Amino acid sequence: MTREPLAAIILAGGRSRRMRREKPLLPICGRPLIETLVAQIRPCFETILVSAGAREKFTFLGLPIVEDESPGLGPLPAILTALRASPCRGNFVVACDIPFIDIPFLQAILALAPVHEIVVPRYGDGKFEPLFAAYDRAVIPAIERQLAGNDFRISSLFQACRTRFVPMDGQGWFRNLNTLEEYHDYIKDKKGPGS
Repeated sequence: MTREPLAAIILAGGRSRRMRREKPLLPICGRPLIETLVAQIRPCFETILVSAGAREKFTFLGLPIVEDESPGLGPLPAILTALRASPCRGNFVVACDIPFIDIPFLQAILALAPVHEIVVPRYGDGKFEPLFAAYDRAVIPAIERQLAGNDFRISSLFQACRTRFVPMDGQGWFRNLNTLEEYHDYIKDKKGPGS
């Protein structure tokens, strides 16, 4: 049976307040972080979209860019805009500040996606990784209703949709680069692809 086409949505529209510079453009192994991310996930997806606040920053990628309709309101409105623009029913949303992706773990999430509206990693303490998760376009009405009620928490969406949680504990590869200190630690550890 032929697999349904899948799209990846890279969220790159954040303000990088804690980093104090453009996270997606930080150099990793000689190229911008977002380019490193694209290279890793490209084999898994038919389409890759970049959700951004400013289109011109990412034209060098040669990918479709979806501009945030509600910049500054957090990731949920950006996810909504990108899902509306996506040509695929199945979509994987990933933050632009994850320098290394464990492809087997990503593929395990994608394998569950066809029979769930959301597939999201969850830690044993109850915390989630909603920006490393699969979202079906069928969740668009639920997001619209939630935002109309001024609820911008992605976790609220999990209760309104058919959500599958996958264990995240033990995934030592997973890192977000939110601060300059985290970025410099990552470079020092030399755990990135190609290092």
